[in-house]
Amino acid sequence: MVTSMQFSAADCLALVERSPAAVAAHDRQAWLSLFARYNLVEDPVGSAPHIGGIYDARSGYRSDAHLLRFYHTFIAPNAIRFDVERDIVCGLHVVRDLAIEITMAPGVVVRVPMHLLYELTVEDAELRIFRLAAHWELWPMLRQQAAAGWPMLRVGTASTLRMLRHQGILGTAGFLRALSSVGEAGKQQVQRFAQYFNAGDTAALRRLFAAPDTPVAFPCGQRELTPAACAAEGGVIRFDKLLAAGNVVSASVDYTNGGEHTRGVAFFELDKRRLLIVGTSFYWSGGAGDVDISA
Repeated sequence: MVTSMQFSAADCLALVERSPAAVAAHDRQAWLSLFARYNLVEDPVGSAPHIGGIYDARSGYRSDAHLLRFYHTFIAPNAIRFDVERDIVCGLHVVRDLAIEITMAPGVVVRVPMHLLYELTVEDAELRIFRLAAHWELWPMLRQQAAAGWPMLRVGTASTLRMLRHQGILGTAGFLRALSSVGEAGKQQVQRFAQYFNAGDTAALRRLFAAPDTPVAFPCGQRELTPAACAAEGGVIRFDKLLAAGNVVSASVDYTNGGEHTRGVAFFELDKRRLLIVGTSFYWSGGAGDVDISA
């Protein structure tokens, strides 16, 4: 029996890198083959997820039709280039700190800052993508499109019709759910986390969390701390490139503790009503099994 322990960080990263290669080549079958039989795509996080392997009403059976419709809606009509700044591999998780450039038509090009989280699994003795979570903000992308002026009218009309054809009214409405997020208020909560952590203010840090035992993966896959234990770690955390997608704020993170310095990515899941933190995961190099590859 093949287990996850038999796959290296290089194996995980190699699988993930096949995704942008297939996207750039518009190789539909190569892209679909990367995913597990049951899969979950959140792109962007906050929109209705695309769940593969479950019963599909259109086809009448369990299939990858949801994933296929995602491909035809968002990948097939566009030229997409990945500009990766950093890859972090932690167990079967791969995090990419990047921006993507989408050419929708001549004169209509958008650049989207993003954090990607790939959760991998082992299926039929091979690595596959179980979950793809793309953390990016829909409003800024739409503003870039609008800035393109008249060329965007034709592209926007075609995009809307294509989405309705492949996703239907409910699917289109589900995508637009990404317009609602924890926004700037959520980002401020994350900056407060850094402020209180750096000050060693345990009481103030704990008040940011929904419960005193809310888990803080510090880093993910290695240690799970309480907020109080996290505050006792010491060092200085700085966040930049904060992105609010749904109820999650992702951020590029710079962490210094003593003579050690590392870069990574953090994900903060918030209660959308109260803006309290219900889960936090940090990804960076330094733990056993972690690999940080900077572009």
